[in-house]
Amino acid sequence: ATLSKDPQANAIGQRLFLNYCAQCHGSDAGGAKGFPNLRDKDWLYGGDAVAIETTLLNGRNGVMPAQGAIIGDENIVPMVNYVRSLSGMKHDAKLAAIGQTRFAICAACHGADGKGNQAIGAPNLTDNIWLYGGSEETIAETLRMGRNNQMPAQKERQGEGKVHLLAAYVYSLGGGMPAVTLAADADAAKK
Repeated sequence: ATLSKDPQANAIGQRLFLNYCAQCHGSDAGGAKGFPNLRDKDWLYGGDAVAIETTLLNGRNGVMPAQGAIIGDENIVPMVNYVRSLSGMKHDAKLAAIGQTRFAICAACHGADGKGNQAIGAPNLTDNIWLYGGSEETIAETLRMGRNNQMPAQKERQGEGKVHLLAAYVYSLGGGMPAVTLAADADAAKK
C-alpha cells in the first residue's frame, strides 16, 4: 500500500502492467468480459495490497460448477430471475420466488444473502458487477454450463520484485482496498 504512492514505482508498475496484464484487463485496467475490472472495489479474492500481490504471485483458478443437471432445466429460468432480483435487476417476481426456494445449492458458495465469499472467490450477486454480463441469457448459460477462469501465476515469470511493483501499481488504480484488521472488525462488532 505504501509503495503504491511512489510515482517512480508506479511508472515501473504501469510498464509491467502494459506488457503483461493489459492483454486481459485492458490498457486502462477496466477489464473485459471474463476479465475483472481492477479499478473498482469489487474483488473476488479481496482487494487489499496483500491479496492483490498473492493473486499475482500464485495465480487464481476460478470455478463455477455447472448446475444445469443438478437443479434441472425447468429451474433455470426461476433461478435466473431470483439471481437478478438480488441485484435489483428487472425480473419476474413470481419466478424469482420459485428460484429463491432452490437457491440453497448456490448459497453454499455465494452465501444465503448472495453477497459472495472472498475466501473462495465466489462473486457477490447483490451488486451490479457481472464478470460475464448480467443478461438473462448469460446467467442461464453460467448456471447450465458453469465457468472456468484462470489468472496465471506470475512468481516464476516475473519474480517477486517485479510482482511487488506490479501489485503496488494495481493497488494504486483506485480499486485497492485497505486491509481489514482484527481491531477494526472488533470495533465494528461493538457498534
